[in-house]
Amino acid sequence: MLNGEANDMYDFNRCKLCGKNTAEPKYKLKGMTLYACSQCDFHFIDALDTFPTDYPDKAISDKHRSFIESKLPQNRQQLEVDLKFVSSHIDLNEKRCLDIGTGVGMFAFLLKQAGADVSAIEPQQIFREFAQEKFQLELRPELADDTYWQENYAEYFDVVTIWDTLEHVNFPLETVQAAVKLLKPGGYLFLDTPSRDSLFYRSSEWSYQFSFGTRPLLLNKLYSPKPYCHKQLFTRKQLWWLLEKVGLQVVEQSPLHKANKKLVVACRKA
Repeated sequence: MLNGEANDMYDFNRCKLCGKNTAEPKYKLKGMTLYACSQCDFHFIDALDTFPTDYPDKAISDKHRSFIESKLPQNRQQLEVDLKFVSSHIDLNEKRCLDIGTGVGMFAFLLKQAGADVSAIEPQQIFREFAQEKFQLELRPELADDTYWQENYAEYFDVVTIWDTLEHVNFPLETVQAAVKLLKPGGYLFLDTPSRDSLFYRSSEWSYQFSFGTRPLLLNKLYSPKPYCHKQLFTRKQLWWLLEKVGLQVVEQSPLHKANKKLVVACRKA
């Protein structure tokens, strides 16, 4: 199914957070429309990703490898802070951990080094191939709500992590809901996602509004209809509402992550 066909099948007047038919077009952007819900003020664009069921034998190229390698040092630095945050809440040794949206597998590798029993999800084949070559990790393409996970791993994991992913998925509420089903009672879920409360986001809206839509550049940087790009952004209030709705208790907002552009939280399943 093509992305355009997937988009035609979803009514974007239905808010992807609260589920009410109260979302309306707010900003016209490059190749997309940003919708806002009049009930909960959730912001999301009219684009959905589709995922292949058949994969080529080999997708990664030397160009891909070189580009990914160039990004690894910076990514590792950030993910080591994430690992420190996780480790401040739970001893990872021999714990069952699932990393959703693991990318090239760097965080899954760090979890493994910490002694965890690691599983990881990544829909992009190029990243899965790189993780196999670089870290000897077998990443799964099935999403968290797939029957592969829901039927075989219900209440199985001690820890689920969702780093830099919630803003990319088609349906964030359903994604976290599926993740919670995979957690043991008392298990931890950690995630980060860009904050819509940031000054950068507010400035982006002001630029659009004061120019009567002629200067949407900043919003075009925050959202994109391209595959695996940002489809929605949360305020702190909206993210907390989502987490509580799916049965999670927010334990802590990270003191280790200083940037105010992100929400980084530890939660626990009741």
